[in-house]
Amino acid sequence: MVVTSYSLILGFILILWYSMSVLASYIFMKCVCFIFRVLKKKRPKSFKGTCRMARLMGIYEPILVFLAMSFVGIIVIFLSLASGRNDFQSIVSSIIITAVFIMLVPNVYYVRNVKKEKKRKHLIFIVISALFLFFTVSGMSSIISDAGMGLIGIKKNNATFLLKENDLEMARHLVGDKEQTFFKGDALFTGVGTTSLLVINKKKMVVNNENLTLSY
Repeated sequence: MVVTSYSLILGFILILWYSMSVLASYIFMKCVCFIFRVLKKKRPKSFKGTCRMARLMGIYEPILVFLAMSFVGIIVIFLSLASGRNDFQSIVSSIIITAVFIMLVPNVYYVRNVKKEKKRKHLIFIVISALFLFFTVSGMSSIISDAGMGLIGIKKNNATFLLKENDLEMARHLVGDKEQTFFKGDALFTGVGTTSLLVINKKKMVVNNENLTLSY
């Protein structure tokens, strides 16, 4: 269940990111073509060939679908920024980097002096590099993980805890208040096994489920 939920969310996020990157790549190439047209200069042969190969490969089709998915992606970005888990620069950088890799794909197939086997290897390298940079630059891995755990109910954010016995004493020690009864934080792996992981005052503690009452 955990793997399935995580995979579905990961696939959805990757589709959104790919759509936004395709749209960014499409807009960039159109802008470059427009600039050359205004300046009345011929486009470089390599760029012209890349554009033609992109059309033949159908990378930018159907563009309206990519536009619609990009709109959904913008909403997801806004929500992730509002949660404070990501920063705007990292997200935009990941989209730009992915867009560059997308433009490299038709360029690789346009180059005629490279054998088909090497082209496939280059394509695999581009895909792996794009995925690696997506996870390292965008910072979305934590968002995907949190969303997956929240979807299947094993993580509760901003919950209120009521603890008993030794777990209560430990929680009071973490917040530095010997009289506090209720605590706020995140609860992970609730309903799985006999213990739960709580995050209180930015510190983690494992408690027995029999000593925990949770409100969220």
